[in-house]
Amino acid sequence: MQKGEKRLVSVNQEAGPTQKRKLMIEAVKRILVVDDEPEFVNSIKRHLKREGFILDSAPDGEDARLTIRNSAYNGAPYDLVITDVIMPNTGGIELLHWIKKNHPEISVLVVSAFGDTDVVMETIRPGIDDYCKKPLTPEEMMGLIGSVNRKRRLRRCQQEIEQ
Repeated sequence: MQKGEKRLVSVNQEAGPTQKRKLMIEAVKRILVVDDEPEFVNSIKRHLKREGFILDSAPDGEDARLTIRNSAYNGAPYDLVITDVIMPNTGGIELLHWIKKNHPEISVLVVSAFGDTDVVMETIRPGIDDYCKKPLTPEEMMGLIGSVNRKRRLRRCQQEIEQ
C-alpha cells in the first residue's frame, strides 16, 4: 500500500473493531436523535458521542424539521436521523416522509416501542434505512448504524455508476 492510500474493507471481509468504527464514522458523522423520551435520548447520545459521532436531539418531528433545515442551511447537514414513531406534535412517520422528500441524502433509522413491528414496517418501509424495537443496547445501535452505512455506500456506488 502506498503512503497516503486508504485501506478499504469490503462488507464481506473481516475487519477489526477499529477498522469497522473508522469506516462507519467516515460514512455517518452527524446524527439527529428525535424522541420525546429524554432518558432514551440521553442514553443514545452518551454512547454515540463516546464512539466519535456528533449528535443533536429534538423532542418531536416539528423541532426536528427546523433543526434539519438550519443544519443544512449552515453547511453542516445531518447524515442520519434516528427517530421514534409516536411523538407529540409531528410524529416519526410524518418526519420520515418529509425527510425523504426534502433531504433524501439523509439516512433514517426508526426505533419504536410500538408493539406490532409488521404494522410499523408496512407503514414506513419504503423510506427507512433500518428499524429496531426499543429497548436496544449500545451494541445493537452500533450494528444498526453499520447497516445504514452499508446502504449509504451502496447508494453512493449506484450514483457513481449512473453518472
